[in-house]
Amino acid sequence: MSLYSKDVSSGARKMVIILVLLGAFFMIAVQPFMVAPALDKIQLQQFERIEKFYATNNPNAPLIEHTPAMVGFFFAQWTMLSFFAGIVLLIIIRKLYEGQQWAKAVALTCLSMPAIGAAYMLVPWMNFVSAMPDAGVPPAIFIMAAGLVPYFAILLAGKGSAKEKLIIFVVFTMLGVAAGYTFGNGHASHRILLGHPMLPRYAEDIFVLNYARTAGWIAVIGFIMSIYLLAMRIEAGWWIALSSSAVTAVVGLLTHYFRHATVDYMLQGLAGVFLVVVLLLPLTKEVLLGAGKAGNKAQVSKAGVEV
Repeated sequence: MSLYSKDVSSGARKMVIILVLLGAFFMIAVQPFMVAPALDKIQLQQFERIEKFYATNNPNAPLIEHTPAMVGFFFAQWTMLSFFAGIVLLIIIRKLYEGQQWAKAVALTCLSMPAIGAAYMLVPWMNFVSAMPDAGVPPAIFIMAAGLVPYFAILLAGKGSAKEKLIIFVVFTMLGVAAGYTFGNGHASHRILLGHPMLPRYAEDIFVLNYARTAGWIAVIGFIMSIYLLAMRIEAGWWIALSSSAVTAVVGLLTHYFRHATVDYMLQGLAGVFLVVVLLLPLTKEVLLGAGKAGNKAQVSKAGVEV
């Protein structure tokens, strides 16, 4: 059941399927009911802060005015992506149990939805709710775990060298981490671009946020695509992952250069740089793509055949 291994015991295969089923159930029937009350807590605190900023003539007030609406929209969208992905997991579960490569690729893509979405959801909770006495554990932690536990089970169950498993673990982990970080920073950039009082004119050092928002969000789509394609050992996945990582690196570091009030953009840029370096290692490409172009063509022509 591991990403490229055919030698998986029946017990390990069943354990992976149980974890995937639990994750799917959570995504369908639990996550929506965790997100709604969490969102309510976040938005109430956001409205209070907005009122306080306007009452004290804080110049940042317009820059956070659209935050409740944006958080409400994107929390709902990521939750529905997880819901849809959970349904897909139930539909393909038999093929996943059989070890079909395409089913593993689809399952990994589906399980990345709650993981990436929860990474984004965690930030407003930490900014607005975590300091409250009754804050408790962020629901995003449970949502993230529901995706990541079966995600890693698919990646790592079964036989394989420690070096191969490490490479697969690092690459597929960082694809999700970079996607989550880049989406969150794109959200922050969009918030400022919507609320800046000088718009439609761009204030000094504001235009760069278009890179962090638009190019960054396109890179997120690339990261998600590359999870599926690399799981299928299709070479295009390596190129898309490399391109998305390079865009993430340039956009993050460029935005940090002009707007360095926080380290978020710098961390995004460093995540992109790290992925570029790892993907360019010959051993990484060998592990991810196996036999190379010939093997990839053979796999594409025999969709669903285990490699």
